[in-house]
Order: sequence, then C-alpha cells, then structure tokens
Amino acid sequence: MRIAPALRTMGLCAALVTLAACGGGSDEPEIIPTGSPLANQLFIDSDSYFPLDKLKSDGSYYVGNEPDFGPRNPAYAANPRTESRWAIDTSASVPAGHTLSYSFKVSGVNVGAAEVASLTNNLRIQADTGLITQSCTGFPNCYDNHSAQDHEFLITATASVNGNKGSLTRKFALRVKANN
Repeated sequence: MRIAPALRTMGLCAALVTLAACGGGSDEPEIIPTGSPLANQLFIDSDSYFPLDKLKSDGSYYVGNEPDFGPRNPAYAANPRTESRWAIDTSASVPAGHTLSYSFKVSGVNVGAAEVASLTNNLRIQADTGLITQSCTGFPNCYDNHSAQDHEFLITATASVNGNKGSLTRKFALRVKANN
C-alpha cells in the first residue's frame, strides 16, 4: 500500500512544524544584562556656542577636576570645544562570552518636539561602551535653552545583548537650566 509512506511523510512534516512553532528547538536562554539605576543629570546652557556645562547637585559649576565630576568624554579636547568634557555612563554587565550594544531615546518632559529634536541631534552614544556625550559645532548647532524655564528630558538608555533577545532598559532625567 502506498498510504504508509504518505502517513510517514505527514508525520515528519507535523514534527517539523511543532519544532518550528516551539522556537526551533533552541535551548539558549535569554541573557538579561544587569546594571545600577542611572542618576539624574543637571546641566546649564551657559554658552550656546559650546556643549552644555555639567552642574553639581547644588546647582554650582564644576570648575576643574573635582573627583565627583564623573565619567569624561574620551573625545574631549580643549580646543576646539566641540565635544563635551562630560560623559554619562549607561553601561551594563553580561556574563563572559556575550557583548552589548547601546542605544538611547530622548523624550520631552516639559518641552516640545523642537527641543527634543535639538538635544537628540547633539547627543551621541558610543554603541560599544554606553557612554553618552554631547557633540556640536557652535550656534545654531549646539543645544540652546534660551527660554526662561529649565528644560527637562527623559533619557531612555537600552543595553541589548548581541545575538540574543535580552536587554536592559533604564531611564534618567536630564535637566538643562535656562540661560542666565
């Protein structure tokens, strides 16, 4: 009878469909990065021709190499001042043998789409380290808070495991005090 080979073929097809529906039989678990909460950041737009200046939590300027200044932008050069001195570390950790790539998104808290687009155009993230920095080439290409109010943004930083579905998403506020 020719029915038996047809049934075997149908049975084999059904088994393959079942495996495919269950993820193809892959046993690799989802790897979730770990990382500390990200601190809110405070800046002032003291000169719209250059990157923002980082402020201490009490609102005073960092004037030199204070130990609490935090991460620094490896691309910073005093002349020309197109790169921020500061960097915001959004790095995360994964088990050995895995690597991460980083991305971010800017949303406005008390600002509109124009301000979000302007800040987004200036911020950069190093995709392999998670450092967020500011890069701009002078007015009107530098973020400028020329309003009378502080601007507040929500930054969503994501660390994604390369070759895996796992990711870690964290948020922090970035506030830019108004020009004086």
